[in-house]
Amino acid sequence: MHNKVEFGISNLHVGTYTESNGTVTLGTPYHQKGAVNFAPEQDSDNNTFYADNMAYWSEYTEGPFEGDLEVALFDDAFKTQFLGYKMLTNGGLANVKNPEKPNVYVAFEIEGDAEKRRAIFYNCSLGAITREYATIEDTKEPATETLAVSCIGDNATGVTKATFKPGDAGYDTLFTQPTAPEIAP
Repeated sequence: MHNKVEFGISNLHVGTYTESNGTVTLGTPYHQKGAVNFAPEQDSDNNTFYADNMAYWSEYTEGPFEGDLEVALFDDAFKTQFLGYKMLTNGGLANVKNPEKPNVYVAFEIEGDAEKRRAIFYNCSLGAITREYATIEDTKEPATETLAVSCIGDNATGVTKATFKPGDAGYDTLFTQPTAPEIAP
């Protein structure tokens, strides 16, 4: 049975995406708790050629996925591992100017009416965390943090995103030992 609808996000995992001499290595997944929302949209452009006083040829080109990743609170380990934050000698955690950040993959689980699916976005870069600090008014409203994400995909295969359903070979290992994408013959 296949899903008719999907909803929600959970089990957010991020890991390093390293490419060296044409070989891609996916680092150990880090489980970032508190996933709220991930809204990636694929950039696409339409190229239309006109001849004989009409649209003669048309083609869409697809670019990277870009969007915001929202969580309850990015933890300190995530910030130091993926965003270049540094620990201070007095115990504080510091956001530094122009930090070195690794490229990453972003994987998560999606609920469905029939089954859970898992998705992964390859070769992503992470922006800076944005957060709104506000006073408590009538009721306590939990604050969230948002991180801009841009995913250009795997350069060797062109794969930007993959989804897995239960029973797929990559489903069970996605959150423990994900592998670089390979297109089936």
